[in-house]
Amino acid sequence: HHGLLRGAMHEICAAKTGDFASAVGFGAHLGARFADGKAVLSGQTRQCVSEHGQPYALALPTVGLDRHQLIHIDGADLTDLLWAAEEALSCPAVGCVVLMSLERAPDFTDSRRLSMACRASNRPLVLVLGAEAGQASTAATTRWQISAAPHNGWQVYLQRLRGSFAQTPPTAGWQVFPWREQLPLSDGEAASENVQLHTTTAYGN
Repeated sequence: HHGLLRGAMHEICAAKTGDFASAVGFGAHLGARFADGKAVLSGQTRQCVSEHGQPYALALPTVGLDRHQLIHIDGADLTDLLWAAEEALSCPAVGCVVLMSLERAPDFTDSRRLSMACRASNRPLVLVLGAEAGQASTAATTRWQISAAPHNGWQVYLQRLRGSFAQTPPTAGWQVFPWREQLPLSDGEAASENVQLHTTTAYGN
């Protein structure tokens, strides 16, 4: 079955400095998809809050989340966010963890520990990183590079996959649009251990 593994860490990296907001939007859509109606633990570093602000409750439905689902940690150190993420991954009420760090990524040791926690709990961690932070080496299962595209969409490149490709990704990536109402989940997809990006419409280039 094709799709993104639930029990894994997935990195969403801004292609350049001005694309961080787009990376956050893509990560939020993916987190909502993974959560499947459960709570989402969201966290931002201080620099992330300072430069890009906080989640806006009234806008959460646009990414598929209800405000009552969101547990948000506002402006903490990355070390504290990683600790909170590891604790949340062991909680059955949490469907997904989404962390945002503009300035730096977790080191390889921390990211490996989080990846193991994801695998043990079969719950995902979506890590949204700024352009500079996205150059670090981590133990994430997938790494996606995101840039802004027309019509509130994203240009998406799969930079890394720990495993093998069933089909080689197009070198130009995909253009993806957040039109979740056009492609609803089937019951079979909702029950799957993997998540497909059917919250969006994707076109290979």
